[in-house]
Amino acid sequence: MTSKEMEARSGVPRANIRYYEAEGLLAPARSGNGYRDYSEEDLRTLEKIKLLRRLGVTIEALRALRDGRAELSAVLDRRLAEVGGEQAALGRVERVCGDLRRTGTTFTGLDPGRYLADLDAPALPGEGGPWWEKASASALPETDRLPTVCSASRRLFARMFDEMLVRVLIASGLCLAGINLAAVSSFVVSLTAVVLLAFVEPLFLRLWGTTPGKALLGMRLTGPDGKNVPYTEGLARYFLMMWYGQGFEIPVWSLIQGYRSVRRCWNDEPQPWDVEVAYIAKPFRARYGVGLVLTAGEAANSWSQTPPNRGDVTVAEFAENYNRQADYLGFGGRTYLDETGQWQEEPGNPNAVTVGDFGIEPWPEARELHFTLEDGHITAITLTGTIENVEEGVDTPNGLVPRIVMSLAWGREEASFWSLARQAQMTELERRDWSKGFVIHQPGVVITSDIQQSGLSYHANSFCDWHAEQPENALSFTYTVALDNG
Repeated sequence: MTSKEMEARSGVPRANIRYYEAEGLLAPARSGNGYRDYSEEDLRTLEKIKLLRRLGVTIEALRALRDGRAELSAVLDRRLAEVGGEQAALGRVERVCGDLRRTGTTFTGLDPGRYLADLDAPALPGEGGPWWEKASASALPETDRLPTVCSASRRLFARMFDEMLVRVLIASGLCLAGINLAAVSSFVVSLTAVVLLAFVEPLFLRLWGTTPGKALLGMRLTGPDGKNVPYTEGLARYFLMMWYGQGFEIPVWSLIQGYRSVRRCWNDEPQPWDVEVAYIAKPFRARYGVGLVLTAGEAANSWSQTPPNRGDVTVAEFAENYNRQADYLGFGGRTYLDETGQWQEEPGNPNAVTVGDFGIEPWPEARELHFTLEDGHITAITLTGTIENVEEGVDTPNGLVPRIVMSLAWGREEASFWSLARQAQMTELERRDWSKGFVIHQPGVVITSDIQQSGLSYHANSFCDWHAEQPENALSFTYTVALDNG
């Protein structure tokens, strides 16, 4: 008969049946497909176990009975003596409570000496009447089943943490490889995370009996024998979880399977992928793990934004920094700097934007960078430009200034390593009024702007910053990013 039929005929839950099998009290045969095949003899053995366990006979005593190392009469005599002692002890508690109540004493005036002596006296089986008649049969002990964690939220957050950790590892790997996450499909990242977790999670269960998410939420898995789950069983468990718990992320079906999983938790039932494992709950420390993962992800992101050449750089090294940052952060269009620091256009990219589309007007004056050197290393970079008699409008290449800062200053010791601080630096630049001159002191750099114009009006956030008001007009600008070593 099947497990379901065995449960129905014996009245013993399948979780208890699995436990008795793990303890070696039941040994059902296996059919060709690996399923349990219980016999009538197995049913009778289970009913015997059920009876004796409800009478309070220990698992160790049941093993002794099974192996022929003990007689049933001796086991029952010992159990009768235990029950008699328990009943006598309870009767003594009742009597002492009554004596205390009748004295009417208060807590302050209580003299505990003689009452403690009464309680500590040996409990005799004959004390208080026929004690064997007072013994009450209990249900099967709660310990006669493999433990499971039935907190839906706890299990869900552990699963989400493991998935988040794998995604962070994937994202970190892409960042460190110089691949911008914005250019990678989220579906590809999700699919990669599912596949990677299928191999990583069983390995963690085999080596440590837990995963990072389960450990931080205070959960551990073992087999019925208390040993770590074998790798193949952990792999099978993962795919069962993906089907019965997450529906393989199939729309609608995943919601149905998720709801069924939550209902099983509400009913204190083991999940289909956990019927043969012990799921043990312990105190959890989730906040530490979340902080660790977020810090690691931020560190990887920050490291990936650091230019390859650090400290003092030459013109060629700055050009390499700029081209790498432009490629990784996605602001280069089809232009790049050659090793002399001059603008060049990348051939063979017809879909790329033109130079003027990202803030560099196609004027030779505006595309030239002027380098101030000391011992061959850059101490300042200046961008200048002049234009006259604009008919409609023109925008100044102020967008280049943050990019110069990214390529020149982000690799210096005084620059902040963390990307959040770098973003704050960029935000401060974006908020400046670029129609006026200013001086900004930021970590490691001093940024200056000088604007001279006539016959033009400034409109921030428009397609063209400057609009012609007179046919004869002129605009000149000077932007300087200088290293600040003081």
